[in-house]
Amino acid sequence: MSSESWLKISLPAFPVGFAVFVVGLYWRENILALLPPSLAFWGLMILYYIFSTWEVPGKRYPLFLTILLAVLWFGSSLTAHSLGRFVASGSYSGVTSVLPKMDFWYAYLCGFVSSAVGLHQFRRFEPLIVAQAQKDRARHDEENT
Repeated sequence: MSSESWLKISLPAFPVGFAVFVVGLYWRENILALLPPSLAFWGLMILYYIFSTWEVPGKRYPLFLTILLAVLWFGSSLTAHSLGRFVASGSYSGVTSVLPKMDFWYAYLCGFVSSAVGLHQFRRFEPLIVAQAQKDRARHDEENT
């Protein structure tokens, strides 16, 4: 696996890192409602990187997969908003009070599925992207010499 590719997919993970390190550890605020949309967005951005860098010839599933992850991000954002309202209310008394809430499960399910699909597609297509980039660089070097 190319370190350049890993760098490119780790940059969109900054919202996840911000939620964990800055909001959670530095400000000591609750990150339960911030984490799922950030995870879902990261999975969506991984797909954007893959399918804007490398085209899958003759297949339409990249478009459908990207739309599906956008819907998961939307669902995660909506349910995380409701989860955030509950966390900010007086009814919140810790993580155990959140577990029975469907907003918690929907937000995290959408967030984890989206990021897992993005990472799976990255592991699947990254060798092909690196090979294509090497071919393009070699062709570019030939043309310039």
